[in-house]
Amino acid sequence: MRPRQPRTLQARLAVVVAAVLLAALGLSGVATYLAFGAYLRDRLDAALRDTPVVLNHYTSGTANQDATDHRDDDVPLGPRVAPFAQFISADGTVLLTQAGRDASGRPFTASLPSILPTVARSDGPGGPAAFFDTRSREPSGPRLRVKVSADKDGRVVILALPRSENDRLLHRLGGVEACVTAAALLLASGAAFWVVRRRLTPLRRLADAVESLSPNDLAVRVQVDTTTREVHELATATNLLLQRMDGAFTKEQATQEGLRRFIADASHELRTPIAAVSAYAQLFDLGARDRPPDLARSMAGIQRETSRMRDLAEDLLTLAAAEESPEQEAPTADLAAVIGQAVDTAVTVDPRWPVTLTLSAGLGMVAAEPARLHRVLDNLIGNVRAHTPPGTRIQIDARHEGANVIIAVADDGPGLAADERARMFDRFWRKDPSRSRQVGGSGLGLSIVATIVKSWNGHVTASRTPGGGLTVTFALPTTPDQPDRAKRD
Repeated sequence: MRPRQPRTLQARLAVVVAAVLLAALGLSGVATYLAFGAYLRDRLDAALRDTPVVLNHYTSGTANQDATDHRDDDVPLGPRVAPFAQFISADGTVLLTQAGRDASGRPFTASLPSILPTVARSDGPGGPAAFFDTRSREPSGPRLRVKVSADKDGRVVILALPRSENDRLLHRLGGVEACVTAAALLLASGAAFWVVRRRLTPLRRLADAVESLSPNDLAVRVQVDTTTREVHELATATNLLLQRMDGAFTKEQATQEGLRRFIADASHELRTPIAAVSAYAQLFDLGARDRPPDLARSMAGIQRETSRMRDLAEDLLTLAAAEESPEQEAPTADLAAVIGQAVDTAVTVDPRWPVTLTLSAGLGMVAAEPARLHRVLDNLIGNVRAHTPPGTRIQIDARHEGANVIIAVADDGPGLAADERARMFDRFWRKDPSRSRQVGGSGLGLSIVATIVKSWNGHVTASRTPGGGLTVTFALPTTPDQPDRAKRD
């Protein structure tokens, strides 16, 4: 079974316009019909008021009745219409009954309830007349409008006129209103359908433009129609959505490319120590076990390559841990104490690279984890030892700058070119072997530095040291009470 297709906005709007118009025309037609019916009824009541019927004389036992009817010239009852008249005495005796005539000349008599004389006399002689509708006694007779009143002698006077002309005019009015309503509905629905279709054309073009886009076309923007405010806002929002999708898609592509490059680099880094371990193991199988010098060389090689793989795994774990929760709140560290410990460690490990330390007063606490901050400083100092000759001087400076503390690790070694400085924080990046010592690192040291500093809402940059060399600078936010202390200092 095929799913039911939703109605278009164009059809919905046309239906809504037709429904509103039908309700408006219906209310207007009903009001007009009722008002015109009341007007015709009032005219007929006026005709009954202006049509006196006089009983000239009445003799008990013999009745010589002469009923005279009179109508004003401005009451259009028709040339052949005559009212029905009936006189009833005070004791309830019917004194006179005169049949009426309709517009066709046919006689008619009114069908009257027996309670009428009582109602008329309750208003008193000369009181207000009562009006109501009834039917004639004849099966095909007209509907009647009846007036009941009492004269000054207490007799009940009943007059009735046919409503045929009123009913004919009301039927004609109803037919005209029905035709006008149907024509107005058709005309308004067609006009609404055409207008809505024309106004929705920009939306249709916008939908077609978006539907035709492919993942490779996210940089394309749809045309913005300025003729209609709503369409303009929708097109602008669509372009903004496309821009965000393009940025997200580009970022995702970059992430996937970085992941592929990371896997390839990690595989390349692991390939060499694994191959070396395999070679040493084969050397053991080929007889090194029986030759003590070869056995010692094989075991030392396996231990050395295993250490390289362990260091690489630890570096990768450090990167993963730093990237898992980069926005978590960091603990505080005493910056001066941590830098002092890192300098002592560097001098103890290899004093051939002298280290000079300059600290501004009142450094205090920074938003960083002490152990990881120590790791950052060790990596930066170790990078200098790994890629500069002995005797290269290392200068470490720490100072306040606004709400941050700036730490700079500078050396006076060969330095790096601008394009190399731009890539030095990438994972597994190395300068060519002429800058390295006999044993190179994994290429993750500076990447770990950048990732850890970023996890503390800091940033790291590299620049050329004045006079030659490389300077790595990273900024860390201070704890909330530190900016005020910096201002006092």
